[in-house]
Amino acid sequence: MNITKILSLYPKYFFDNLYELFSINDYKYLVVANITMFAGYQIRVMALAWIVLDLTQSETSMGLINSISGIGVIVMSLFGGAFSDRFERWKLLWMTKLSVAIISIITGILLSMNIINENTVWILIPLSLIIGIIFGIHNPSSQTFVVDVVGKEKLVQAVSFNTSASTIAQIVAPSLGGLLIWLGYDISFYFISSLYILGALMIISVKTRSKKKNHKVKNKNIFIEIKTGIIYSLKNPIIRPLLIISITAIFGGMYQPVIPVKIKNDLGLEELHYGYTLAASGVGALFGSIILFTLGSRVRNLYVLIISFIGFDIGVIIFGFAPNFLISILSSFMMGTGFACWMVTVPVMLQQYASDEMRGRVVSLYYMTILTYQLGWFFGGYILEKTSIEFSVLFSSLSSILIAIITIISSKELRKL
Repeated sequence: MNITKILSLYPKYFFDNLYELFSINDYKYLVVANITMFAGYQIRVMALAWIVLDLTQSETSMGLINSISGIGVIVMSLFGGAFSDRFERWKLLWMTKLSVAIISIITGILLSMNIINENTVWILIPLSLIIGIIFGIHNPSSQTFVVDVVGKEKLVQAVSFNTSASTIAQIVAPSLGGLLIWLGYDISFYFISSLYILGALMIISVKTRSKKKNHKVKNKNIFIEIKTGIIYSLKNPIIRPLLIISITAIFGGMYQPVIPVKIKNDLGLEELHYGYTLAASGVGALFGSIILFTLGSRVRNLYVLIISFIGFDIGVIIFGFAPNFLISILSSFMMGTGFACWMVTVPVMLQQYASDEMRGRVVSLYYMTILTYQLGWFFGGYILEKTSIEFSVLFSSLSSILIAIITIISSKELRKL
């Protein structure tokens, strides 16, 4: 189908897909739960970055504390994937969301009592680690439960719409997050906890349950299950290169410490401008995800993957060299578009080409690689402190593009998609 015909049928595709998805009642609850999760995550990352930078004046400390949760996710993701294939995903989801809410409340109380200050900022490290461990259990079930609710045939549209809904939160949350930080660091975390409680209630409202688990599988050694999932993924000619490409997330994470430093120290702006910059990324992500939701599988996955790297990495470079707030906003929009293409295409492809009994473990490996993004916070903060904004963005973006090019050229199966 040529591009002219696709564009002429664009409205029809959009409304047909929308009707099909929302005829599934449980999907509505999933969308709301996803919005609250993403908004909570966004505000938490913002608050932690600003609090640590304000209390310590250290980019390295800021990067370290924001990367700690990523370590927890990476350590627990393989177990989370095995749990997803073994236990009821519905129960895992609402229990983990409530757990994150409790940790957020504890953080808010510690800030209210001034127990966390410039001398005790290290307290945020174990709290972040615990949240990372919880998310390591949560994330594989979060992805695979979508298939349980809508089925594989509607997966592209479901994930695309989820991303669109999440990016609405990404647009609103940074501006709201900037306001909350201004009102009080503790208030930010109380608000985050309320979002996760709402998300847990939405999951509890879902009537769909995972398929009955095989009792023989439940009785297997979990380490053997993890090993089986790793071998399966590494031998699969499509899953393997997708996981290799996902490792470039660490370079995307290395750019993150640049944002508050660029806004606060380079451009001399305030918390609200930090929020507006992240909101612009959300607008870009919303734009990209709506396009993908409408077109579905009518565009080759390889093209979308290439666009994601061009949009995000070139946008990072432009942001690093931006001479004013307007250019930083436009480049942030560009990054958001690339990010949306990535976050829809890669996990959808992994689930489409993974067998049902391996889905949870394949997705857990994806989260292990994609959440090296969190580790990028630490390395990015260190490089930023030792060099400059310009060097940081060039190093991270060019490294990411190089790995993607080598992987795509090396994989004949990936180039066919």
